[in-house]
Amino acid sequence: MASTAPDVFGKHKENTMHWDQGTVYDISWSSDGSQLTAAGSTGPVRTWRLERGGHKEGDAHSGLPSSIERIAWSPPVNPSLLAAAAYEKTVCVWDQRLSSTTMRFATKGVNSDVEWHPRGTYVLVASRDEGMEVFDTAQPNRPVVSASIDGASLNSARWNADGTLLLLATHAGSVEIYAWPTMTHITTIPAHASSCNCIASDPHYIATGGADSVQLYSTRDFSLLTVIGGFESPVVFAEFSACGKFVACASDDEHLVIHNTKGRVVHKEKMHGLTTALEWHPRNLAFAVASAAGKSSKPSVSIFL
Repeated sequence: MASTAPDVFGKHKENTMHWDQGTVYDISWSSDGSQLTAAGSTGPVRTWRLERGGHKEGDAHSGLPSSIERIAWSPPVNPSLLAAAAYEKTVCVWDQRLSSTTMRFATKGVNSDVEWHPRGTYVLVASRDEGMEVFDTAQPNRPVVSASIDGASLNSARWNADGTLLLLATHAGSVEIYAWPTMTHITTIPAHASSCNCIASDPHYIATGGADSVQLYSTRDFSLLTVIGGFESPVVFAEFSACGKFVACASDDEHLVIHNTKGRVVHKEKMHGLTTALEWHPRNLAFAVASAAGKSSKPSVSIFL
C-alpha cells in the first residue's frame, strides 16, 4: 500500500552501541525503557544503561551462560528480573539487584523463544520441535504446563496483553489460540499458507508475519482486519509500538518498514545487514534493531530515537 501517512520517524537518529559479541541473537528493553540488553553468539550478555549517558560501552552480565540466545526483561511488577534462555535446554532468571542468577528452569528442547506473563508470575519457553513449557516463578522445579501442537513445529509464542490467552505461531502457518491458565483451545487462525514466522499482540490487534505479508487480526473476534503486503522476502519480525498505532516489520531484504494499523507505510529504514532482532521502546516511539554482518559492516545493535 502506498505511503500517504506522515513520517513521524523521519527525524530519528541512529545511535550505535559498542558490540563485539558476534551475531546478535536477541534484544530486550527493561520495562521502564532505561536499559537495553542484547545476547550474541560469543561473549556475555550486555546491557546498556541509557540514563547514565555515555552508554555505548554497556555492562557485561556475570553469572549467565555464554550460550544465551533469547532474553526478556520482566514486566514492571518485577523490573529487576531478566529471563535468559540458553541453547542447552536451560532458562536462567538473572536478578539485577544481586547481579546473579536466582533460579533456573530445565527445558526439554532447544529454546527458541522466551516470554514473561504480563503479571510477571510465569515464564513461557518455546521450542521449535518440543512445543512450549510454562514455568511458575514460585515453583521453578518443573513446568506447570507442557504442550505440543499436533503435526506442527512452533515458531513463536506470546501472551495477549492481559495474559488471558496464549498465541502460538506455527510452521504450518496457523495461529493456535488457547485460554490461560486452563489451556482450553479457543480457535485456529489460518494466517499464512506456509510458515507463520512471528506473532505480536497489543490490546486491539494480533499481528502475524509470513512469507510475503503481515496480517492484523482483531483481538475481540479474531477476524482479519488488514493485510500488509509488498515484502520481497519472508517477514521475520512484526512488532507493535507501545502506543499501538504502528507496526514495525523486518524481512530478509535488509529494510525495516513501519506501517500504521491501516497498512500505510509511514517510514522505511535501510539496515546495515539482515535484521536479527527488533523491539520498540516500552514508553515512546524509539526502537532498537540488531543487524547481522553486512558487506561492509559487522554485527551491530542500534537505537533509533
